[in-house]
Amino acid sequence: MSICWPGSAQSIERALQALIKLLELWCSKLDIICNSKKTVCMIFKPKSEDKYITDDFPCFDINGCKLNFVSQFRYLGHMLSNNLNDDDDIRREIKNLFVRTNTLISRFHRCSVNVKLTLFKSFCLCVYDTALWKYFSATAYSKFKSAYNRPKCRGLGL
Repeated sequence: MSICWPGSAQSIERALQALIKLLELWCSKLDIICNSKKTVCMIFKPKSEDKYITDDFPCFDINGCKLNFVSQFRYLGHMLSNNLNDDDDIRREIKNLFVRTNTLISRFHRCSVNVKLTLFKSFCLCVYDTALWKYFSATAYSKFKSAYNRPKCRGLGL
């Protein structure tokens, strides 16, 4: 960890709170209310240690309510984590793939293979956020590929 200049962490904290106050101002002008239960703070950890400033930020508040600090958060269906690693989102997508596939197999077990395959392609392969995956482990990616191939072989009879 490097030494930071005196006041640099405090100036960042003041600037962040000023941005939150600006958000409050514009929300009030536009007659929008920020839900403090759904609004959270996340500190993204830098990849290199020499860019590390501090780990201890004060509580920020919006509309008089303190905001929680989290290490991961689901935003528009995608799991964000403070280390910018996509392994948690890949695990979530694997779980969803198995749930959708098991639902398809249990409900349409009497259908032909062609019908099952068409349903699998349209119902189970809704993985739109894979284009957002950038930093992931090889293990997580191979598990995802395996989770994609396994239902086709076992459950769908292909």
